[in-house]
Amino acid sequence: MRPELRGRAASAAAVLAAAVIVSAQLLVPPIIGLANNGDFGRIMEYAGVRYLPGTTPERMYFLNIQRKFELVRPVRSGTGYLSSEAGLALAARLLGQAFSRDGLFDLRALGAVHMLVLLAAIALLAGSVRSRPPPVRWTAAALLVFFFTDVGYVAPLNSFYSQAGSLLFLLLTAGVAAECIARGGARGAWAGAFFVSALLFVSAKPQEALHAPLLALLGARLATAGEPARAAWRRPAVWGAIALCAFGVWYYGRTPRRAIKDVGMFHTMFMELLPKSPDPAADLDALGLDRSLLRYSGMNAYMPQAPIEDPAFRAAFYDRFRARDLVLFYLRRPGRMLDRMSRGAAQAFQLRTPGLGNFEPPAPPRSMDRRFGTWSRLRRGLDRHGFLWLILLLGGNLAAAAVVWLRARGAARLLPEAVAILCAMAAVEFGVCVFGDWLGDTARHLYAFHAMCDLLIAADVAWALDAALRRRAAPAAAMAPNPAL
Repeated sequence: MRPELRGRAASAAAVLAAAVIVSAQLLVPPIIGLANNGDFGRIMEYAGVRYLPGTTPERMYFLNIQRKFELVRPVRSGTGYLSSEAGLALAARLLGQAFSRDGLFDLRALGAVHMLVLLAAIALLAGSVRSRPPPVRWTAAALLVFFFTDVGYVAPLNSFYSQAGSLLFLLLTAGVAAECIARGGARGAWAGAFFVSALLFVSAKPQEALHAPLLALLGARLATAGEPARAAWRRPAVWGAIALCAFGVWYYGRTPRRAIKDVGMFHTMFMELLPKSPDPAADLDALGLDRSLLRYSGMNAYMPQAPIEDPAFRAAFYDRFRARDLVLFYLRRPGRMLDRMSRGAAQAFQLRTPGLGNFEPPAPPRSMDRRFGTWSRLRRGLDRHGFLWLILLLGGNLAAAAVVWLRARGAARLLPEAVAILCAMAAVEFGVCVFGDWLGDTARHLYAFHAMCDLLIAADVAWALDAALRRRAAPAAAMAPNPAL
């Protein structure tokens, strides 16, 4: 076998194995998915699908998934919600129409589209280490399959959650970046592919928009690394980075206030800050809010009696309380901030979403699939000391990246820089999820964060193995006879 083909064997095997495992979960009955918690409508409208006539709310939400949907005219979401996931859902509609025999939309069409993007990302990630020794190539390929075919990642791919887009476009962006690093930098189409995939990730969910500056920085570094093309690609890279940042600002500004921002602010105040406060009245005083708001402590924004649409409440709360006020409040109270982070970290390794069923009726309500869940179960065991593990994972990777960066030169610095940026993205993602809503629903919001952590773990193992093999090979090379003598 030619060397270049041997280098691609692990990548091809990873794609084949992932295709079999993911297909067994998404496409082969009994299929799995993730039940609707009420968010599906935002994407279903774009795809032009709706629940079949006569479907009761009890069947729509939380308990089980539904496989068949009625096809209707695609429209823009009534909430104004925008997501790149809508493009994948629309592609699935077209695929479903092409193969439908009963005129209905089959959820498996969406699962198939999601699976194709996942396989492309795995191919890029596994293929990026093709020049490394065989043990590194096969270990990286095995870890990618083991991690990202776990039921915790796969179940949401048979759903209309926009978080599926977050996962897929994050992995695709990471795959393109890894390929660019393997090539010593991004040139031509590869530079364009990075910025496009990064834009798709940034626009998957409003919380991902905050990653635009970090990804812009990485894109600029990839496009300007190495010689002699550095100067030629500097200007396009700068414009691409600026465009990505500008898009992130624009996209976040389009986030529907009442449907998303206001709900998150309500929950973070009345389901987290005040109920966990040693002196709720003093906290309201410190935030410049009226103490009469105490009566809403512990209330969910979706309760019928919630005042979220009451003009008097909106004037007393939303007109006087902003995200920056929350940030400053916790910065001035580091003990409270650490407490909230510690409680959030208790879910930082919980890959499965509790309370949402995986199966179609007549499966028992809220039943969850136990197949292909080994990694989910192993991760769940880390929750008890989640904050410590997070510090070790992110802090350890930052320290290792700094050491490698100082010793490297030129394009060899791209990998530690990418690792450092991924650590920063994971920290941002964790902070937004922990402080931006109720901690009781954090596990589902941490979906992309979980993938960032698992990408770091896979990179760490491959990196350590590669370093060990090079150290072992160094003495052997030094002792080998010199043919020139």
